[in-house]
Amino acid sequence: MRLHTPWLPIILFSVAACGESSEEIPKAPQIVTDRDQMAFNREFGSGTYIGTENFNSLAITNKGQDPLIITGITLSAPAEFKLKLPEGFSSETPLQVETNKRVFVEVSFKPREPRVYEGTLTITSNAGNLTEKVVTLNAEGISPP
Repeated sequence: MRLHTPWLPIILFSVAACGESSEEIPKAPQIVTDRDQMAFNREFGSGTYIGTENFNSLAITNKGQDPLIITGITLSAPAEFKLKLPEGFSSETPLQVETNKRVFVEVSFKPREPRVYEGTLTITSNAGNLTEKVVTLNAEGISPP
């Protein structure tokens, strides 16, 4: 009698996919952000009502073996954007991020008039893949109904 199990190839493939990753972690620190753009209520063509405040955060992760040292986080944008730095970071105290750890940077947006607002957030570090990471800011102020 022949045993026919149509699920066996699927099970074997699934078990093989669960194995260890052969990808090595690079020695040099690697900066990785969860996005390249921070948009503030721009989904579906909407925006942020004038006089209200909207928040957005950016996760910064180190994907290298050596510590990622963040030496600068600068905002180049209209005054309607405000930057909240990670705890313990200042121009005198660089921020150290260990392997596979992350820190968050928060940006708020509070429009004063109905128009499109744009800017950039620049992160300077010792990363082997990118010493200067630029994230664009995109927002729109709209009049309340």
